Amino acid sequence: MTAAAWSWPWSSKAAAAAQPAEPEAGVYVEWRQLLGLEFAARSLRWPPQTASARSLLAGRHRSRVRGRGLDFIELRNYQPGDDTRSIDWRASARTGRPQVRVYAEERDRPTWLVVDQRISMFFARRGAMHSVLAAEAAAIWGWRSLSGGDRVGGLLIGDDGFDEMPPARGRRAMLHLLERLTARNRALRADKAEPAKPEQLDAALERLAHYAPREAVVAVFSDFDGLGEATRKRLLALSRHNDLVLLPIWDEPDSTTPGARIVISDGRWQLPIDHADRDVVARLSSIAAARMQSLMALRAELGCAVLPLFSSQAALLQLARGLDSAPRTRRRR
Repeated sequence: MTAAAWSWPWSSKAAAAAQPAEPEAGVYVEWRQLLGLEFAARSLRWPPQTASARSLLAGRHRSRVRGRGLDFIELRNYQPGDDTRSIDWRASARTGRPQVRVYAEERDRPTWLVVDQRISMFFARRGAMHSVLAAEAAAIWGWRSLSGGDRVGGLLIGDDGFDEMPPARGRRAMLHLLERLTARNRALRADKAEPAKPEQLDAALERLAHYAPREAVVAVFSDFDGLGEATRKRLLALSRHNDLVLLPIWDEPDSTTPGARIVISDGRWQLPIDHADRDVVARLSSIAAARMQSLMALRAELGCAVLPLFSSQAALLQLARGLDSAPRTRRRR
């Protein structure tokens, strides 16, 4: 695929207003497209019925603390310090002793969607642009979390800055997040003057550490351009008290037509790549493999889930398949 410049007007005043001419599928995302993923995300059996209450995307999470909630656990004798509102007077009258009804306390967990929309994401050898796949996957994740009763927020990464939306309940907040995400996505251009900034990934994770100190689900949708030692330290800090999920956006190794010649650009420079040159192909494969190995090493070190998403496959199917079989994460205390 040869890099091309695309530019479409966008207005965030009325998200449901008529859109201009339809962009080429897979190059840009549109708001109605992300909205249309709501029903599919809500209907997924996700997590599976055998998943524990603490597994990812379980919605309202039953805590280990016993308190006033919705699920009855047991009836036991009253103990000094118990909440008198929990006394079951009928059971107390039958037994002759004060009896207390114990329930499982429920809690919701904020979900942070960290979505990379830098110029490095405006690329794909086959299928949708990495930026489009990240936007679609984040929308699916957000809709599913919202349907489970969790608050959903977002941190959108651009080369020129960030968009921050604190976690909130309700469909209106989710629609606002998708508006901002669509605007970020449509601002990407191959000939954009803004230079690529790999360091933005570390800056975003540092900001997120202040917003998600503990007990949150943090899902990062990115190509992880700029991954280094500083990134590892920031991810380690996030994983200590949160459920961290890394979703790297990749091209499948065999997605390029043999002998194809493509041109990539960072907005200022253009670089031709000849896939007929075996040395070039070998070096590119080595770079991609090294980055993937680094992420997989983080999975073992941080105890987090790493779910690669490929641009040649639909985001909905990949997420459903990957999360259904993902191992439960372990948070460091």
